[in-house]
Order: sequence, then structure tokens, then C-alpha cells
Amino acid sequence: MGEPAAAEVPTPQLVTARPVRSARIAVLAAVVVLLVFGIAAAILRSTYDDGVGYTVADQVGIAGTGLLAALGVLSLTRPRLRADARGVDCRGFFGGYRHVDWELVTRVEFPSKARFARLVLPGEELITLYAVQRGDRERSVLVMQGLRALFAASRPSEA
Repeated sequence: MGEPAAAEVPTPQLVTARPVRSARIAVLAAVVVLLVFGIAAAILRSTYDDGVGYTVADQVGIAGTGLLAALGVLSLTRPRLRADARGVDCRGFFGGYRHVDWELVTRVEFPSKARFARLVLPGEELITLYAVQRGDRERSVLVMQGLRALFAASRPSEA
């Protein structure tokens, strides 16, 4: 008898992704950074052993530095991905969304040693999809299946 047909993945209308595991870690780290700097700011005025006097401005500066550091850590939660029949919209850690039409994409890949998925454009130019991370395991597999199905659907002549 013949070989069983490969199970086809239905083409989704929309594929979305965001980091989950690293986002949880980033939120926890941001809270820890904020607490450490907050405690340091609170006890700063009571440390006069070395002859240096600290003021409220110093406390505010330490707390403000902690807030900025926590916001920097929270930037790890920003990556997003939206893909549909028109193309892929992706956002990294900084900046806004970038749109790439499927016609420009030559491959959708997730190399075994890479931490993030990526789109390959002509000339081997890479667009890293920071929202699709190895640490998210099953979620990333489902997103990659959806992306590959959308990519294949955008090339009906090659099917």
C-alpha cells in the first residue's frame, strides 16, 4: 500500500507571538532591581560613617536610577509578532513595528543553535523574530508552524 499522506497544517488567518518565559523572568528581575535600589535609597541617609553627607536629592537619584534600570529590563517584554497573508509585522526590544511582505521572504527558519527564529531575505539578510524564542518551546513550535504555513500559502506556484 502507499505511504500515508503527510498531515497538512491548515493555513491560519493570523499568527501572533510574544515572549512568555523571558517576559516572566524580566518582570521578576525588574521588581528585584526596583526593590534593591529602593532599599538602597531609603537607607542612604543613615550611612554617615565615612564622613560624607547624603541628601534627599541623592536618595531620589538612586531611586530614579533603579527605576530606569527596571524599565531597561522590562524592554525584554516588548517583542511582538503578527503575521497574516500580507506579510509579517515584527517589533524588537526597541522601536516600532517593521513590516515585511511575504514576497521578500526567501525562508522562515529557526536554526537549532539559535535562540530566536528569523526570516531570511534575498542576499541572506536576516530579520530576527525576537518574539519567537527557544525558551517558549511548544508555543514557538506552534508559531513556526503557522508562519511556515502562511509562507507556503504566499507561494502557490511553488507548491
